Amino acid sequence: MKKLIEKYKSDRKIKFLTRKYTQKYAFIGIGNHSINNLYPIIDYLNVDLKYIVSNSEATAKVINENYEDVQGISDLDIALNDSEINGVFISANPASHFELIKQVLLKDKNVFVEKPPCFTSEELEQLIEAEKSSKGIVVVGMQKRYAPINQIMKDNVKGASHYNYKYKVGFYPEGDAILDLFIHPLDIVNYIFGDAKIESAQKIEKSKGVITYLLHLKHANNVIGNVELSTDYWWAKAEEAFFINTDKAYLESTNSDELVAIDKPKSIIGIPLEKIKKPVITKTFLFERNSFLPVQEHNQLVLSGYYDEIKIFLNICESKDNTNKSDLKSLVNTYELMSAIKTK
Repeated sequence: MKKLIEKYKSDRKIKFLTRKYTQKYAFIGIGNHSINNLYPIIDYLNVDLKYIVSNSEATAKVINENYEDVQGISDLDIALNDSEINGVFISANPASHFELIKQVLLKDKNVFVEKPPCFTSEELEQLIEAEKSSKGIVVVGMQKRYAPINQIMKDNVKGASHYNYKYKVGFYPEGDAILDLFIHPLDIVNYIFGDAKIESAQKIEKSKGVITYLLHLKHANNVIGNVELSTDYWWAKAEEAFFINTDKAYLESTNSDELVAIDKPKSIIGIPLEKIKKPVITKTFLFERNSFLPVQEHNQLVLSGYYDEIKIFLNICESKDNTNKSDLKSLVNTYELMSAIKTK
């Protein structure tokens, strides 16, 4: 047994050390999100990043002075006209994403773009058309779709009738809360339950940056959802919570740390058994984060979905078999919901 364990560990180590992507890539943007979330994953995956594109010549110079294997440039055309570049990561100012995606697609290169890829449904349709005319594909950074807990949840909502979902954060005066924050919760309920329409909506706006939307959604498969999206709470105690009612159980999830299925009580000839005898409540942990073991599977970048979205983009670029879970077309209903909310 000891030899088998040692061989397993050795094979795992060799597989990691010899992992190599063959294509070359460029990255547009060097902001806080890129530095803290995206670059560490790219480095860990041993990606051949040839260019980092910045608006600032000074920043490009600092990159060139401190990093031997990557070129800092301020002229995007250098990267776009380089035939070695197969894929381009875009994580710049969101206002520039729309035009940047079009430029990259025009050069027939693959694109990974952080959300939002654009501001409106009309712009999204333009990007979909641009992709049709290009050899490149677009993967949008809707990382919640790639989070392990949401993948498991999507596989366990068969027979769902209704759900309650809360997305509660703090004061947000610096931008568009719908496009910057609420795009993720609106997108994940669509991803899990299918396209939705707003049956009713209530907007509670206390001041600039303090806003709550109470939504009643109906999905294409007749699942009903009650959704609270709010910046009227705390960032320090931000919360995302799902409560899903299915035929046989109800699912509970809070902050992506665990997903629990609680069996529903049984009945005989219309009489609930829990009224007759003390019930045995059965809980099944479909997902549970282990914060004790410092392993990849429980790293926050993996749990949040950042790791898998980048890995799948790379595999698509390298012609490996992976499904794009966040293509442009799949965002059409998300943008329709955001547009509808803005008119409330």
